[in-house]
Amino acid sequence: MARRNRIGQTDIRSAAEDRLDPDGALRAALGRAPDEQELELWAGMPTDRRLATLARISVLRRWVDEPGELTAAEAAREAKVAVSRFYEIAAAWKASSTLHSLGTFAKRPGRRGSRLDGDVVNTIQSILPGVVASGGREAKVSRLVAQLAADPRLVGADLPHVNTLRTMVERERRRQRAEQLVGLRPGLDASACELLRPDGRHHIMFAVVDRTSRLILGFSVGEVGDSRSAYARASRDALRRISAPEAAAWPWADGTQRIDVVAGADGDALMSLRARYEAGGTGPFFGIVGTGRRFGRYLKIVAGDAVGGLRLFRARTESDAVSDSGLKYNDADATTAIELGVAKHNAAVMAASVAEGSARPAPDTLRILKFLADA
Repeated sequence: MARRNRIGQTDIRSAAEDRLDPDGALRAALGRAPDEQELELWAGMPTDRRLATLARISVLRRWVDEPGELTAAEAAREAKVAVSRFYEIAAAWKASSTLHSLGTFAKRPGRRGSRLDGDVVNTIQSILPGVVASGGREAKVSRLVAQLAADPRLVGADLPHVNTLRTMVERERRRQRAEQLVGLRPGLDASACELLRPDGRHHIMFAVVDRTSRLILGFSVGEVGDSRSAYARASRDALRRISAPEAAAWPWADGTQRIDVVAGADGDALMSLRARYEAGGTGPFFGIVGTGRRFGRYLKIVAGDAVGGLRLFRARTESDAVSDSGLKYNDADATTAIELGVAKHNAAVMAASVAEGSARPAPDTLRILKFLADA
């Protein structure tokens, strides 16, 4: 009897599918037979929403099954949603590849919940960033929700429903992930480091740093009087790293908002370079920092006072003071020593990152790095 029931249920589902998805469009898009709830949802959609649903499923399957073939910006454009919204939908699709995960256009309307207490929500919002950041990349949403609800500042408060708390945690996690994406706001910076040149002066590290992800994308050693050439070498090093296998794990942003360059003593050369860049047409904003205590400002943001244990001495960047103590390094040996520090720094940054971005840099990110590399 049980077997006949199972067979009977299968027949009913097949009949429902024949009736509600007669041309098999939904089955073909999903790559499997739709369940009863999906068929009911599909049947209630007008034609334009069905077409949007099929297009969105196609994009999501490419995004999941062929990683790196689309940037998030390209995928979001095809799905006709904002990039931030696409990340939400993609995460839901990965968790459960069903029609219900595709976004609000595929949901039944429902009643709105009761109004939340404003003071409680404000308290939650003040606590939320620290809770999410403490969880790291692997923390489960349920654990973060429990940690949030147990905070002493919320004891006795009339908390929102657990599903609302989950939504708040997930939204904050997406926000933090977006802030850690690579390529949004690179900065080119220079600082003296602890390594000494053969003449006793400090080596100067020129770096392409990423102010959002805190990664060091590339570096070189050089002279403050010729920062343009030193930054060109650092940009070429950045392009080399981007093409290396380890960079495949870097969570790239969908574009570069701006790039800022700390000028050495050759500020006029960099101003000329920016004029040539601006004459070439549209692109991210190109800023030059040419005055004040500028050296090491971006390196401090991403690394503090040391890069993987290699100490930085920002105040000595323009100094010609000579030290007789300490080991001396030629340019090649200094580059090797700094490379070890950069590798250690980047590994620590990625271990703490919760970001999920594109598998490859955006075209405008590559364009501006190539422009600087050819300077």
